[in-house]
Amino acid sequence: MTGSGRRRRASVPMLRVSDQTPDGAMEPQPETDFPTTLSRWVQELVLSIPGPARSTLAELIVGAMLARGGPVTRAVLALTPRLGWQAYHWMLERGRFRLLGLVAVLCGIVRRETCGPRRFAIIDDTLAPRCSAKAPGAAVRFDHARKTNRPTFLLCQAFVTLCAVVPCRDRPRAVPILTGLCRGVGHAGKIALAKTLLRAVGDRLGPLCLLLDAWYMRGSVIRAALQRGHTVVGQVRRDTALFELPPPRAPGRRGRSRLYGTKLDAEAVAQLPVSQHRISGYGGRMARLRHRVCRPRFLRGVIVQAVWCELQKAGGGWAKQRLLLSTDLTLSAFEIVEAYAKRWTIEPLFAALKLTDGVGAMWQRSRTVLLRWLHLVQIGRALLVLLTAKAEPETLALVRPGGWRKAATLTPGLVKDALARQFRDFEAFRLVPTTRGKSGQFGGTGPPERAAAA
Repeated sequence: MTGSGRRRRASVPMLRVSDQTPDGAMEPQPETDFPTTLSRWVQELVLSIPGPARSTLAELIVGAMLARGGPVTRAVLALTPRLGWQAYHWMLERGRFRLLGLVAVLCGIVRRETCGPRRFAIIDDTLAPRCSAKAPGAAVRFDHARKTNRPTFLLCQAFVTLCAVVPCRDRPRAVPILTGLCRGVGHAGKIALAKTLLRAVGDRLGPLCLLLDAWYMRGSVIRAALQRGHTVVGQVRRDTALFELPPPRAPGRRGRSRLYGTKLDAEAVAQLPVSQHRISGYGGRMARLRHRVCRPRFLRGVIVQAVWCELQKAGGGWAKQRLLLSTDLTLSAFEIVEAYAKRWTIEPLFAALKLTDGVGAMWQRSRTVLLRWLHLVQIGRALLVLLTAKAEPETLALVRPGGWRKAATLTPGLVKDALARQFRDFEAFRLVPTTRGKSGQFGGTGPPERAAAA
């Protein structure tokens, strides 16, 4: 009986994969080359550092772009590594390369690949919760996000980021440029770090329109931006002391000219003319605007354009009034509100860096190593955003949007998934030509020409 049972079970035909899967659902995809534009950007970045570190850093940048999560090991496992995994950790800890060199090249790429009459930049901060107080820069800080599942004060790291805004097909997106880790607990450390980021970037991005929220609309930050030829658009408190421009001094009158005129109080603001506009940056909502050229007390004589904005609520009525200031007097009230709406592009960037790229899971024990790895991850995210902005046919051919999305949908997340799917176990070190100590560059690391021809 046992033998007959075995014979009966063996005689049953086994189902093949082709019998269970619909036709065309699991067809092999054709092999494609690494995107030419992305390869050129990676080469530009690594050629700005010493020769011995170029191939290793190229692997780290491409690995961070393809992997999900913060540990360095995940970036190494996403590729076919050229060296042992200890070499990549050693490069981050002791490698002789400067982050500002990579940042300078990234600024050049962003400036070359984006065009427009005005280039926008954002400075903002985010918190990364930590479990250990031994993490570099970890301290108990106030969380102004007011999330329901978090305490008011939490142990975390505070990162201040300067990013550029690039236009894409559907909406503008933020490209991370430079990030600093706060040392102190108070608000003064963030202000000092914001001025440091402005000084480090310099004029590599060209003249900028800096977008700031109320935390960074401080006189020292605004004056530092104005000294470098930038303009500032930001939100301030509604009770900020604003003054009309004084009348010109009468000829022959002794003494200094007046700096401030009549103070703009709530009654004076209510009497200003009102205009209504539809703001595309806020989903096409109507806005009721009032504007006036004035001098704020905290800027010590700098003339600004003040805009009082009220957005229309979905259920009717108007939201509470917001006060925006712009040091660029050529902008109209409508253009100032549209420009400030681009500041919110940094929030999806912070979400992607923490949830997808694993900023909250970077457990480096040294401040220098943490910032090095964080900037390599940010460079990978910046290249994904730039690929999304260019929307080349080579990139569109790799992306497979879901059935619930439009066929023309292109996001940095879709580009990241497409690259990770298509170039898993990619040999990223072949993107960088090999160099010799005395003779310099002599060729790539790929097969010889005769072997390739054969």
